[in-house]
Amino acid sequence: MTKQPLTPTGVQDLLTELYGLTPTAIQVEALAIQGDFKAWIKDHFTLSTKQEDYLDDLNKQAANYFGSQCSVCFSSKLPIDLIYPAPPTGEYSKWTGTPQNNLAVKTDGEGKPVATGSLTFEFSYTTV
Repeated sequence: MTKQPLTPTGVQDLLTELYGLTPTAIQVEALAIQGDFKAWIKDHFTLSTKQEDYLDDLNKQAANYFGSQCSVCFSSKLPIDLIYPAPPTGEYSKWTGTPQNNLAVKTDGEGKPVATGSLTFEFSYTTV
């Protein structure tokens, strides 16, 4: 897959390419992002130094949670959106979250997950 910038458009372009892969290849990517969210992001997006530093500092529990959510979306070809406003001037603190997570996961009669919904990642800032 082509490395994309970590922007709303870059995320959509990457998902278009990802969801065009074979089901087996998509599952490989789903397992990879679930196994190591940070490495998957670095392998698939071109990051600025600040973005990479922020990702490196992301708590393991949060990274695992984000990776698990993305994995579910990949497997079911569900939408993932990124809201990434420009940071404020001066000193600020950055927050990452999934405020619009409406994923619903059930298992079918064979125990396989069936997911619906979408996932939105949002970056927000607070001034220090």
